[in-house]
Amino acid sequence: AVFAPLLTWDKIRPQGADGQPAGELVSNIAVARMTDPSNLEAMADKIEQDVDKVEVVDRQTAWEAIPGYAAQQSTLSTQQFFTFFIGVLVVGGFFQIQTLQKVAQIGMLKAIGLSNWTVGWTAIVQIVTVNAIGVLIGAAGTLALTANFPVTVPIMLTGPTALASVLALLAIGPLGGIVSVFVLLR
Repeated sequence: AVFAPLLTWDKIRPQGADGQPAGELVSNIAVARMTDPSNLEAMADKIEQDVDKVEVVDRQTAWEAIPGYAAQQSTLSTQQFFTFFIGVLVVGGFFQIQTLQKVAQIGMLKAIGLSNWTVGWTAIVQIVTVNAIGVLIGAAGTLALTANFPVTVPIMLTGPTALASVLALLAIGPLGGIVSVFVLLR
C-alpha cells in the first residue's frame, strides 16, 4: 500500500521520459478506506479534481473492470445453469424409473377405483418428500465438509449462496418428477 498526499501521488505515478506520460496504463490502483462510507461521492469528486486522469470507483465496480472478469462470470453462470438442468434430468430419470416399477401396482389400484387425482397427489407428495430428504442430507454433508476444509482451500460457502442452492434443489425435484406423474395418470 502507498500512502501519499494526492498532489504527491500525481507527481510520482509512472511517467515516460522527460516527464511525458508513459501512455495509458492498463491499471494502476490505489485503495482508500473511509471512516464514513456515506461520503464516497464527496471523496470521489475531491480525488478526481486533485489528480489528473484518475477514476474513482467502488470495490464492486473495480472487480468487474478487471480484464476477464465478465467472461469468467459468464462461464460460471453457464456452468451453474447446466448443473441445475442436468440435475432436473437426473432427478427426473430417478423418479421415472421408480414410477415404471410401480405401474402394475398403480394399475391395480386404479382398477379397484382409486382416482387419478389421488394417484397424482400421492406421487407428488412422495417426490417432494424423497427430494427434501435427499437435499437435507446433501446440504448437511456439504456444510460439514466446508466447515472442516483447511483455510488454504479457496472455497467460501456463504449463507445466501447455500440457501439459494438448497431452494433450487428443492425446486428441481418436483420439476424432474412431473413427467413420471403424467405417466401414472395415463
